[in-house]
Amino acid sequence: MKSTTTRRLVLATAILAILGVPRAGHAQEATVTGTVTDTTGGVLPGVTIKGVNEASGNSFETVTDARGAYRLAMRIGVYQITATLAGFGAEARSLELLVGQTTVLNIQMAPSTLQESVTVRGASALIATTTSSVSGNIDPKQMSELPVLGRNWMSLSLLAPGNRTNTQGSVPVQDRHAGDVREFELNIDGQQVTAVLGTGNQARYSKDSIAEFQFIANRFDATQGRSSGVQVNAITKSGTNKPSGSFVGNFRDSKFNAQDPVLHLVVPYSDQQWSGTFGGPIRKDKVHFFANYDYEHQPITSIWNTPYPAFNISLAGVTSIKMAGVRLDYELSPKTRLMTKVSGSSLFQPFGAGNNNHPGATNSNSEVSREVLAQFTQVLGGRTVNEIKGGMSSYLLDQQAVATWSHHWLAPDITAGGPRILLRGFSNSQNQNLPRYRIQRVWSVRDDFTLQYEAAGTHALKLGGELLYHDEFTRNCLWCMGELTANSAPAPNAAALQAIFPDPFNADTWNLNALSSITTRYKVGVSTGEFNTPYSIPKYGAWAQDDWTIGPRVTLNLGVRWDLAWNGFAQEVSLSPWMAPNRPQDGNNVQPRVGVAYSLNDRTVLRGGGGLYYADVTSPNVQWAESAATIALITANNDGRADFASNPFNGPLPTFDQATKLFCYANNYGPGCLIRDLQELAPPPGKLAEVGHSWQTSVGMARQLGSDMALEADYVFTGSRNEHRIQDNVNVLFDPATGLPLNFNVKNASGRFINRPYPDWGVVGLYLMNGRSNYNGLQTVFTKRMSHRWQGTLTYTLSTLKDSDPRPLSGLTEVPFQVNAAFGDDYGPAVSDQRHRAVFNGIWNAGYGFQLSGIYFYGSGERFAVTSGAGVSTTLIGAAGSDRLRSDGTIVARNGLVGFPIHRLDMRLQRRFKIAGGVAGDGIVELFNVLNRANYGGYVTNESSLQYKQPTSSTNLSYAPRSLQLGFRIVF
Repeated sequence: MKSTTTRRLVLATAILAILGVPRAGHAQEATVTGTVTDTTGGVLPGVTIKGVNEASGNSFETVTDARGAYRLAMRIGVYQITATLAGFGAEARSLELLVGQTTVLNIQMAPSTLQESVTVRGASALIATTTSSVSGNIDPKQMSELPVLGRNWMSLSLLAPGNRTNTQGSVPVQDRHAGDVREFELNIDGQQVTAVLGTGNQARYSKDSIAEFQFIANRFDATQGRSSGVQVNAITKSGTNKPSGSFVGNFRDSKFNAQDPVLHLVVPYSDQQWSGTFGGPIRKDKVHFFANYDYEHQPITSIWNTPYPAFNISLAGVTSIKMAGVRLDYELSPKTRLMTKVSGSSLFQPFGAGNNNHPGATNSNSEVSREVLAQFTQVLGGRTVNEIKGGMSSYLLDQQAVATWSHHWLAPDITAGGPRILLRGFSNSQNQNLPRYRIQRVWSVRDDFTLQYEAAGTHALKLGGELLYHDEFTRNCLWCMGELTANSAPAPNAAALQAIFPDPFNADTWNLNALSSITTRYKVGVSTGEFNTPYSIPKYGAWAQDDWTIGPRVTLNLGVRWDLAWNGFAQEVSLSPWMAPNRPQDGNNVQPRVGVAYSLNDRTVLRGGGGLYYADVTSPNVQWAESAATIALITANNDGRADFASNPFNGPLPTFDQATKLFCYANNYGPGCLIRDLQELAPPPGKLAEVGHSWQTSVGMARQLGSDMALEADYVFTGSRNEHRIQDNVNVLFDPATGLPLNFNVKNASGRFINRPYPDWGVVGLYLMNGRSNYNGLQTVFTKRMSHRWQGTLTYTLSTLKDSDPRPLSGLTEVPFQVNAAFGDDYGPAVSDQRHRAVFNGIWNAGYGFQLSGIYFYGSGERFAVTSGAGVSTTLIGAAGSDRLRSDGTIVARNGLVGFPIHRLDMRLQRRFKIAGGVAGDGIVELFNVLNRANYGGYVTNESSLQYKQPTSSTNLSYAPRSLQLGFRIVF
């Protein structure tokens, strides 16, 4: 397999290189287009249009065509645009370009006898009149002047129209359906850097290294893909002709904080962040550099809030974050440019956040990311631009248990952790993969070719292709700590339970045998060696996008894209009877996209369109299937021994070789044979193994009000299909009379299981691409750009989100009749469904060096999934399942818990001081959750818990109590 994928990589790289070498390219970040006319309205061909970046001196140049039309692909920034033609006076305009914008700038030129050269200071239009996608920009002023707790620039994505998340963090949109549905792609300088491990976070970048970013909520064009929802396009800062830099410090301390609304105490906390940047010219107007370094030192305390006082303990430690990067921009000529950069980040957390379960389940967390990118550009004549880029991005995750366990069966190699223990309404459940080490490396190469030509109007045609070679190594110690399912009866009382776990962080002291009487089964993973799983997923893409301006009022956005993730469903892995060999690839992912923008006038545009968008393939699709060849899950049902919980096999744990010979399917159910479990295998071929996708539609309008305000409103529909779902056990039979599973553990007289499609196997989990969801939303935004000393943006969204629990499988086929709603066939409001969402942000220059800025966030209550905690589903199907079935046969309402609304006001006051020469300093005071509103990010959703429906404490900054951040910024 390795040699095959390597050949594919070399072949694709060669093809793209051949395409790109004659016309090398650079990622242009914005576009200026328009028509040049004379004073009579006649078009002027042959006009030289030149844009010069006021900061760096870089220039971009083109010539108008026979229709007087021109198109300039440029970097973001403030530009001086000049138009020159013999016999006419030179015309000059100044405007600011933001990432992803297509700005229409029509120019009228007068004969030189009537006009001298003039410069008109202006700004780009607030509305896009030639594109139909639904997007928003977080501009440089918002990036630098708005209050951001923890300086996490990604938190500002909450301000963008169409954003549906409440949580601040390293991702722009939270994954849905317990993390199974990923709906975003993150691009930095055009390089896809999204981590697709299925767990962990994303690569980190210093706030002071990001110039601005664009959030496309619906219907991005065909040049972008591998997302069924959102694209985030961020641009890093670059050097200018003037040597400049900054030094920033931010400080937080719990002595300024209010009490946690759940724990009812001030959580000890301290945080110090330092950031430095410096950039400038190596050669004026030609070569520039920019460098940054960011360090965060965060002493933290985690406090547990369980129903059992003995477990309500605290841990203290230090979290640290480091981020750095260097970028070099080189203008080889006015038509040829090179950009290279390197960046990286690291995070270490000594333990996780306190919660409502046993503290011994916590673990440390280490994350490391690295990125390398090179982009090369050449503008060919006045009509063509090409870009070619290549690079590598990596993301590493390393997690270790905090609890110690000298009796681990892998000791002395592993002496941390402890057996997972599942009780009714409570658990001591460490991550089943601990200890784990995972790293993805994505090598990428991409070519973009843009051609402007005339044919019944003006066409801007973009053609391109790309390869992302995803190479991954995983070492998950899958279930190697073992798991006791001890929920056949209610959990022991507080005194007894506390006596069972006298030392939460020393598993050697746990009295497991006290749980034998309520334990039903034990599961453990054994491996051929060190639980290693290497694999690769080559990803290919190709596209054509034509933005066709038919006339002065109508622009059609026509696109088609094709994506392929080779081995995206572990087609190269086989395991009878579950995964057949050489299953077909899902290679027909053609995505047509169409949009239209109709300008009623230069201030009003009607827009709309629709298209098909395929999601990315995350690595768990392959990881779990690959691991089945080297990791075996063994199950032992309780045989009634008093020491079953500590000695489930009544002797030594079988090795992998011993287990594979003792499995019931391997020795024809011989005496003492073992039942094998499997986790998240690949789905059978067909509709259950198709890449997730969405149909996206929008229709709306945008109106510019005066010179500095705009109003936009769009109805948006996203119908997501083939969403990722996990069925914990497909090896189960259903009763057509009741729609319920037959008892999984019933045996016949000879000792064989009779209610399983494959009696020689245990719990077999599959991931299936059979979920669906529908989002309907009215998304509005009012924008006031900086004028009269203030700017502001207000977004409001009215929406519904519904999804389904699909009909389950029995074996490898769908159950042919309707099942009980607790096990599928259920459609309704989804987790995270939120009816109303409104966000305002504003900046006011108050005078005398003072500036006041703020963000107000409102979100109505979100929905949460509720479980019964009675263990009925576990008894029936041998796995957790949806856990909505109660002991009396009734069903917990699907996603029936609606949380409280969120109100949050953040404010920032700063004062600028002149220090000396070109050096200035800002003193900054930021107050978050000014009104100290009790906001909750989660609730106890287990009906069997003594704390059911009570809010849970969250470390996420969106739900923090009132807190103060002090800072300074020195710029030079």
